[in-house]
Amino acid sequence: MADLIGWGEPLRALERIEQGSCAQDDFELLADRWNLRSDLADLLAEAGLRLDPHVPVSTLSGGQLTRLRLLALFARPAHFLLLDEPDNHLDASGIDWLSQQLARHRGGYLLVSHDRRLLNQTSHILELSEQGLQSARLSFDEFLAQQAEVQAARSTSLAQAVRSEKAAARSLQKVREQAARRASQGRRERGSQAKILLDFKAEQAGKSLGRVLDRHERGHSAQVEARTEAAAALAAVQPLIMQWPEEIERKGAAQPLVITAASHVRWHGQRVDLVLQRGERCLLGGRNGCGKSSLLQMLRGVLEPETGSFRINGKMACLDQGLSLIARDLSPLANLLTVAPTLAESDARTRLAGIALRGDRALTPCHGLSGGERLKLGLLMVLAQLPDLLLLDEPDNHLDHPSRQLLTQVLADYPGTLLLVSHDPDFVAGVGVGKELNLSE
Repeated sequence: MADLIGWGEPLRALERIEQGSCAQDDFELLADRWNLRSDLADLLAEAGLRLDPHVPVSTLSGGQLTRLRLLALFARPAHFLLLDEPDNHLDASGIDWLSQQLARHRGGYLLVSHDRRLLNQTSHILELSEQGLQSARLSFDEFLAQQAEVQAARSTSLAQAVRSEKAAARSLQKVREQAARRASQGRRERGSQAKILLDFKAEQAGKSLGRVLDRHERGHSAQVEARTEAAAALAAVQPLIMQWPEEIERKGAAQPLVITAASHVRWHGQRVDLVLQRGERCLLGGRNGCGKSSLLQMLRGVLEPETGSFRINGKMACLDQGLSLIARDLSPLANLLTVAPTLAESDARTRLAGIALRGDRALTPCHGLSGGERLKLGLLMVLAQLPDLLLLDEPDNHLDHPSRQLLTQVLADYPGTLLLVSHDPDFVAGVGVGKELNLSE
């Protein structure tokens, strides 16, 4: 740990001096920082890392490692920082600590995040989308309100464009019917008028009607184009679509999960007992490093409990932090059909289009997708499995605001049993969690 934040060499120099070293290099490395050990302990404790600085980084949880890396960055107060989703894997106290560090940092920063609490600390929002980079000197809440207004305006524009197109189509049809009637009338009159007079009348009528028909056809084409443009503009800001298949409503096990007297070294002597009834939603809580992911790995059969037992009744599906259910060398379409082999390809493409994986994007190997795109694909694959018990390890990581809203609604509609790890209280409340299991640190 000390090495990662740049304190490893001075700490080892101090230890060698304490053991009797008189080497000049050791004194130069230490640079008179005789309180280095206590200063380092205070620094780690402030970040919520009350651990021995010699602890190998490989033993840290995702949240602990994130805090340590951020600590190394904030140790450079004059630097402009580039922070790519630094809030991922952080618990509530970690988010608070990060918020305080950002407020103190004077060197400036560019923050990539989907956390409303952190984004509302900024006064300048840059949104990158298919339409390019949009800049707004607003708080994030103000920016979301502005986006909602844009979506409402574009919905109104599309509705008006659809009405105008229908009106133009009706007018064009009337002109075509009028042309057909005149043509029929002309054929009847051929037998009663002189050929020269008939040809003259037909020519004049044809020219006049042709101009009218041409004008209406151009008008209709323009309205079709306007409607297409309005639909494309709305699609750029329209919410994504994902929903549970109707088959999920089938009756499942009454108690999908039963944990009896389970223990693990990370739980510091705590024994876990948990029974989840069908339809219950349980939050698996605790600070970073307390063993939440370890419990989910036990349920998946990856780890064994030291004592106790687990019983899964019915079908279980899991979305872990590494999204291990996704084969990175396969396309989104192939991955979805792998877990749902009876699903028609057309239906699979429709579901992928609902999360903006259309056309060639549905056929691109998954290693080319963003973290958010892979997570939405993983959730789609979980939905297709129709699970009785759903395990989710921080599923709201990597998701932008619209995708997080979609995930919240999808999980709120899930009729099965849910065991969830998340550090976002708004997300937890939106999902409808009614039970909580806290693990000791």
